[in-house]
Amino acid sequence: AKGYAGDRAAELLKDAGVTSALLNLGSSTIRAIGSKPDGSPWKVGVADPDDPGKLAGLLEVRDATVSTSGAYQRYFEGKDGTRYHHLLDPSTGYPAASDLASASVVGADGAQCDALSTACFVLGLDGALDLWRAAAADGDAAFDLVLIASDGRTFVTDGIADAYTPAAGTNAQVVRS
Repeated sequence: AKGYAGDRAAELLKDAGVTSALLNLGSSTIRAIGSKPDGSPWKVGVADPDDPGKLAGLLEVRDATVSTSGAYQRYFEGKDGTRYHHLLDPSTGYPAASDLASASVVGADGAQCDALSTACFVLGLDGALDLWRAAAADGDAAFDLVLIASDGRTFVTDGIADAYTPAAGTNAQVVRS
């Protein structure tokens, strides 16, 4: 819903003549309209899933949505110590057992980015990259990814590799289509 709301808000702002804005639709979805007033790209932080108060990296975007899904903010721990988060696997109805700590999707369609970030998290690293490659081959549904694996490795798709700056002391592996 946040991605869709961002799309509609951006549409209203553009219709009113706004050419530069950054919409924060909650910590997981950011919508950029154009560039900053000085022409430089907007900088959007990707949270470190191990310490959400810190950044794993920065993305530079123009006219794009960045939507992130991860199990590190909305969860509770059961009496047995099991962590139950809000990202459900539709095949089981239970929280997804993903090898990803977070999945960030970057694209022009906010509603699509919002849905895809959850789907990519549930699919896990290999499934998310397979989905990205299939969409890239289609062209019309293309999007890019910043995937942070549970073991801390970061993967960035080649379409945004030059726009992603990892935090000091980390690196990101570029994935080619």
